[in-house]
Amino acid sequence: MATTPTIAKAKTPAAKTDQTPESKSVPQVQVPGVSRREFLYYAWGASMALLLAQTGGWLIWFGLPRFREGEFGGVFSLAGSDLPILNNPPKDYPEGKFWLSNTDDGIAALYKVCTHLGCLFKWVGANDRFECPCHGSKFQKNGVYIEGPAPRSLDRFEITVVTNSGQQLVTNAAGDPVPVDSASVSQIRVNTGKRIKRDGKV
Repeated sequence: MATTPTIAKAKTPAAKTDQTPESKSVPQVQVPGVSRREFLYYAWGASMALLLAQTGGWLIWFGLPRFREGEFGGVFSLAGSDLPILNNPPKDYPEGKFWLSNTDDGIAALYKVCTHLGCLFKWVGANDRFECPCHGSKFQKNGVYIEGPAPRSLDRFEITVVTNSGQQLVTNAAGDPVPVDSASVSQIRVNTGKRIKRDGKV
């Protein structure tokens, strides 16, 4: 009995499955390198930017006021009632390091440091004058030199006297007392950042 041949079935190709993202090839991007000239250019630019930032910071720091009002080196605002009575003993303002005097010559703010070697002089009421305890220099109520080793009269601070009418009188370049009627004074501003050195013993 003859056998019938069997027909082999052709294998069908397997269906293609979607490729996962990992199997996809990513195109490579070529990034151009930085040349030596470009590197130096960028380094120079960064250095200049840093220098300008530092310089600008210093300029701003120097431009801003370093002292607050009521602090030594700044401005002290006093009421007219704070002014000593004419020819009475001067008033001591330790925070501002000055004596406020009111004489027939006018109003003056005297720096509390002796012009000889920097000692702190005192007001001696019994003698009606300033006297330095270190080496004996003596000064009048308005700061003018009397005697002793001090080379000049007392230094003064610039003051602005505001009258009741709003007029403003400012210490002149020589540091002379500001002549004004005491009764008309509304405010006194003492600028301890502007010290005036008197020439000689006047």
